[in-house]
Amino acid sequence: MNSRLSTYTKVLSWLLMGVSIIITVLFFLSDQNVDSLQSFIVWTYFLFGISVLSALLFPIINFIRNPKNAVRSFIGLGAIALVFLIGYLASDATALPSPTQNPDLSNPTILVVSDTGLIATYLLFGLAFLLLLYTGLRSIFNKY
Repeated sequence: MNSRLSTYTKVLSWLLMGVSIIITVLFFLSDQNVDSLQSFIVWTYFLFGISVLSALLFPIINFIRNPKNAVRSFIGLGAIALVFLIGYLASDATALPSPTQNPDLSNPTILVVSDTGLIATYLLFGLAFLLLLYTGLRSIFNKY
């Protein structure tokens, strides 16, 4: 079953790539006006829909077929949620002084969301750095 799914996935990806190449060649052979971009936009929506369905469908199938890995996945999702919760709790909604009077710089929702993303990124970068340092030191001590 797994090799058959792999074969279907390979055939589908080559088919989508072929259609994308054909649409690109047809665009460059046309007069390249705004109306000829419509096929690109429709194709992009189609590919986006396929990717969203795949991103939602395959993990559900994998959870059903292998429940033990589902628990590990939920632990990982919980860890990411914890990082973003820490980022949210550490965020600040204080309005920024701006000479341009941009309303987004004083919107508390935008400020909290952007702070949450920045703080979560900093935390994940720091965690990645510490884990790289740990694995490097561990390999040094395991040699001796």
